[in-house]
Amino acid sequence: MAARIDDTRRWYTISDPAPVVVCFIRDPSATGPTVRFRPGGAEVPLGPTGTGLQITWGASLDLRGAKPGPYVIEVTEHVAGHEVLVATKEILVSEPEYVVWTLDFEGDASSDQAMANTGDIADEQKIPMTIMWNPRAWTTTQVSAERADAMLAWTKTRVAKGDELSLHLHMWSDFVRAAGLVPRTAPNWAGRGDGYDVPITAYPENDQRALIEYSLGLMAEHGLARPTTFRAGGQFANDATLRTLAALGFVADASAVPAGAFGRLPYPWTLASDAQPYRPSATDASKPGDLPLLEAPTIGGNTYAFDVRTIQPIIRADLGYLSPAGEVATTRRAITIVSHPGTIDATERAALIALFNAFAPLRYDLDNGPLRFVTLAQLAQAWR
Repeated sequence: MAARIDDTRRWYTISDPAPVVVCFIRDPSATGPTVRFRPGGAEVPLGPTGTGLQITWGASLDLRGAKPGPYVIEVTEHVAGHEVLVATKEILVSEPEYVVWTLDFEGDASSDQAMANTGDIADEQKIPMTIMWNPRAWTTTQVSAERADAMLAWTKTRVAKGDELSLHLHMWSDFVRAAGLVPRTAPNWAGRGDGYDVPITAYPENDQRALIEYSLGLMAEHGLARPTTFRAGGQFANDATLRTLAALGFVADASAVPAGAFGRLPYPWTLASDAQPYRPSATDASKPGDLPLLEAPTIGGNTYAFDVRTIQPIIRADLGYLSPAGEVATTRRAITIVSHPGTIDATERAALIALFNAFAPLRYDLDNGPLRFVTLAQLAQAWR
């Protein structure tokens, strides 16, 4: 062949343009080279991409409207009124799939070792984190100023590396009191007595807003950017929570979970085990509606206290939500996973590595499949 298609992936997702670079053995200027994908793709002219030792021309194919499945990229030249096929490449076009790894600070102390384990996993696995900061660290005597400073410094370093800053709130009594409200100790899911296990839904809407606004103010005072995503403690949130978040400009929430219970309290959610992201109703948090934020159900599991053996059911369940390795996805899918940067010891670290390794045969960045690791804010942007 007179040309070869270079630097072209095998896997593409429908939502993205498909750049094509073609290396020619001679200057094709006189032959009007074009590229297309078959079946069904429109023909696009190729243009020179620069000078160098190789003669390279490029174009971008629009995959919107394509159905998931196998396709062939074809490069043609036009010689003496005839179309000459000079290069081909097989590709797979798929709906996108996403995994979001969220990291909840709980409002208590996190050790340097646990945070280091967390960051090491993200760096080694090349996975962005959504770091859900908890400002209670600044309103309690249970977290020393030195420890809070260390946690803040780690968070700022991670955000500077490209991780997302998010917000996570538990209704610790000292935190609620610092916000100028009267703490509640019931209902609760564990009987602790310190407010940690009291859901935000125990507070009326105006109090929920006051607590979130107080948190945003504390974060600003400590040099953190305003977050745009959220998770409520224990995964308990309701329509009042979501209305408040939407009114404050948040773009996504990850409080939702499948229907069930946590400790002594039933969840307020009525979602299926494989629930997918949706824009919720202003009057029913579990139903689609017109609120301008994305609800991203945490269906991928909570990795707290798991080891390599006990996490296997989570791995099997998560893979079951996605298309099998080597197969295109016919519908877009998303999984949100929750961990905690204060609990990831060597045992949980190994479990998380096992979980993330299981996704490797599906990963888009490895050109193995349609699965991308993204932050919660990135998911909200993609899920439009």
